Amino acid sequence: MANEGCPKAGDSLFSSDKHAQLILAQINKMRNGQHFCDVQLQVGKETFKVHRLVLAASSPYFAALFTGGMKESSKDVVQILGIEAAIFRILLDFIYTGIVDIGVNNVQELLVAADMLQLTEVVNLCCAFLKGQIDPLNCIGIFQFSEQIACHDLLEFTENYIHVHFLEVQSGEEFLALTKDQLIKILRSEELSIEDEYQVFLAAMQWLLKDLGKRKKYVVEVLDPIRFPLLPPQRLLKYIEGVSDFNLRVALQTLLKEYCEVCKSPKENKFCSFLQTSKVRPRKKARKYLYAVGGYTRLQGGRWSDSRALSCVERFDTFSQYWTTVSSLHQARCGLGVAVLGGMVYAIGGLIYVIGGISNEGIELRSFEVYDPLSKRWSPLPPMATRRAYLGVAALNDCIYSIGGWNETQDALHTVEKYSFEEEKWVEVASMKVPRAGMCVVAVNGLLYVSGGRSSSHDFLAPGTLDSVEVYNPHSDTWTEIGNMITSRCEGGVAVL
Repeated sequence: MANEGCPKAGDSLFSSDKHAQLILAQINKMRNGQHFCDVQLQVGKETFKVHRLVLAASSPYFAALFTGGMKESSKDVVQILGIEAAIFRILLDFIYTGIVDIGVNNVQELLVAADMLQLTEVVNLCCAFLKGQIDPLNCIGIFQFSEQIACHDLLEFTENYIHVHFLEVQSGEEFLALTKDQLIKILRSEELSIEDEYQVFLAAMQWLLKDLGKRKKYVVEVLDPIRFPLLPPQRLLKYIEGVSDFNLRVALQTLLKEYCEVCKSPKENKFCSFLQTSKVRPRKKARKYLYAVGGYTRLQGGRWSDSRALSCVERFDTFSQYWTTVSSLHQARCGLGVAVLGGMVYAIGGLIYVIGGISNEGIELRSFEVYDPLSKRWSPLPPMATRRAYLGVAALNDCIYSIGGWNETQDALHTVEKYSFEEEKWVEVASMKVPRAGMCVVAVNGLLYVSGGRSSSHDFLAPGTLDSVEVYNPHSDTWTEIGNMITSRCEGGVAVL
């Protein structure tokens, strides 16, 4: 009858998941009973009787060995080198059962042997086992092992783990056993989860000091990934002063001096531009905080006379998305100026400087405070010569500039003071051409830009607003007026993009 073997309308195809398992179980029984075995494998001092077809179907390695025209394809006894018999037995059991016994004591040997025999599934299972066992104390060892056997999946996983848990990893003994190239690879990563760049510097120094005699020659290479512009200069200098080895201390001082000279030289604009993009930018996964400092507040519905200056400081964690309070200012103040050194516009391991403002008594301030995010403390610094509120503040070339502002006796100010950390004092520099308060200030490419603000007025509550813009060059100590803004404005904001 025609088409007798074809499915009819309404017929269905069925499959059995158990069929493959039953067949494999039966083949394993034949192996154990040594039925139909057609080749012997010599591994160390042990001999294993197996089926060519089963092994060739399980692994490209055995398929090539038995069918690729190699001399072993016709032999009754084939020697397998480079694997211990106990490990081979586990892998052979997997081929015949689909089950593998993986443990802490055999996983590395199993992975190496499975990789050699091209048993991909066992390799994947071993990698999964290692991923489940990883912790900050053993991840470096797993990282080095995966690099050694070129297991790219495990290598990528361990690298990511090290980046995420860097602060815990760098405090372990395994970290100090990294090779120079492995260390540099880790330190270059954008993905390091750190609180501040100073921790990366300390990790690099810790590795160097572990075996200074042999590793001293790598100082420049190992410290090259460190983003020195993000390190607070005072803390860095203090660390260098504490280095007991004379040659290392001189090397560190030289590196720091060379960096500072390059960044301060106007002739090196191209190199400075490169440093700005590659060194000044915080790492992607660096923990970032926003700080709300001082200001004033009043009860909802209260009168302006009920307003009061604040000394409290709050910090927003961009990881947890929560605000918390930190140490308060020594002096409550509003209309203050804030700057950061050793960090970006948010304090990343840098120091926060607060200058001037108005006290609760309505007096303009000269006082100057600094906050260290690591010690979580505010410390007083030398006061300015002039009382200033609604001033402009910017950090440039490791100095802090206090620009213009207002006080009751002098009205809007055109004077400018600079705090030199080297001399630890304020010095007056060239005055602006236009007195102004409540202006916008920003440092760009080694220059200070000041825009807008309030002009001098006997009635500070209703002064004239300014559209003028001035630029300060610290090398020539001069102010230059440039094109005016389209709209006059004061108490605005400014950003560099």
